[in-house]
Amino acid sequence: MTELTHQKMTAVERVALIEESNAFIAQLPQPRSFTGFSAAELPIDKDELNAAIMGTGIAGFDESMSKRSKRIVKNTYMYADLVALLKFPAANQKEQRYNEFMRLMKLAGWFAFSQPYNRYQASSHKLTMDNIALGIIHTAIGAAVSKGAAALGVLSKVADATMDALKNEPEALKLFERNSKKAEGGNFCMASALEGADGDITLAIGAVQYFAKALPTKVLFVEWSTSSVEIYNGSATMHMDEEDYEMVEPLILKALAEQRQKALSYEFKATQVS
Repeated sequence: MTELTHQKMTAVERVALIEESNAFIAQLPQPRSFTGFSAAELPIDKDELNAAIMGTGIAGFDESMSKRSKRIVKNTYMYADLVALLKFPAANQKEQRYNEFMRLMKLAGWFAFSQPYNRYQASSHKLTMDNIALGIIHTAIGAAVSKGAAALGVLSKVADATMDALKNEPEALKLFERNSKKAEGGNFCMASALEGADGDITLAIGAVQYFAKALPTKVLFVEWSTSSVEIYNGSATMHMDEEDYEMVEPLILKALAEQRQKALSYEFKATQVS
């Protein structure tokens, strides 16, 4: 994987770049409905369960993670996802959108190792988006050799359990489908997270962008023909110590509050088998 090192950047510079992004999204016109849901229609996300839909992301958390660590993952992901989509909304801006997402995750405090964004090569005539997402995230997890076999096993089990649980969560799946589909295709991420003994967080992400000649009514858990869809993917494994996030946290929370109709999350339960 390619190391995305933190540039020599002061706290003031990081804050200034987040403020610049916040100013950009603040001046955009507010659509009446971004996802088809309102905050009042969804249960309050209390960070008590171990899986969630967050923007266009499907996230799984190891059951030992604290509420605080789950909230850090959700806030940083939703912020980076939302801003990247608003800055680069067009179908032909897929790579810029992914690169902007990664840039914002780094500004939020993540240290990342990333696979290049490229065209997905299917090995059969039929595929499902859920299997593609799991394959991408398992590849990302497997490359995180420094975390040790036990940690890699946890991240893999979390991802599998989360995707499996989503099949039986109609409201979560409905929100995901609304978020991840667009007229010409769509995009989404699969994420898996764990917390270390010292409170540090490890996050693996598999990103999928797809373009289809004709969209089915659902994205996940249905068969797609490889001749009718064009798929791109990227992946990353990230690491964060909380103090790297704290300096920009107020700005990220402010932006998410102002864009609350666009940054909705929904938590659900995934049973993790040891």
